Amino acid sequence: MEPIALRDAILAALEPVIGLEGRATEGGLGDGLAYGVVTRTASGGEAWWQISVRTTPESRPTVPDLDPAPTLPASGPVRVGDIELLLAHAAMSAGAVTAARYSIRKNPPALKYGVHMEFKDETAAFLQLQWVLRPGEERREHTRGQHRDEV
Repeated sequence: MEPIALRDAILAALEPVIGLEGRATEGGLGDGLAYGVVTRTASGGEAWWQISVRTTPESRPTVPDLDPAPTLPASGPVRVGDIELLLAHAAMSAGAVTAARYSIRKNPPALKYGVHMEFKDETAAFLQLQWVLRPGEERREHTRGQHRDEV
């Protein structure tokens, strides 16, 4: 799956979610997020997610079933893990055959939150959290990868 098509499919899957707004990063940010999604909570907090795609096949790991999609609060903080779970569901809606959440892995990768997706055409995509910003905060390079558990 192409990164732009995945991004657009994820954004479409997020449209009906109450309490969360999604938008594309558009790649013009000068921050290396050529393909990405920004999720914004009802309280104004943002989580910035980078999308990358690998086209070489590898064996698919066993992936646990996803928990049901959570309902987000109408105001106040939102758990980043709930946003990660919503994005995993969005990936499945976008055509992924598996969607594995980083935060629930026994041995998580360096980034605490993200989703590893596999597709029928043997491509894999990675949606990785880069920034968590509270209302009014701005992205700064030194805060990239410093994840809070709520936004």
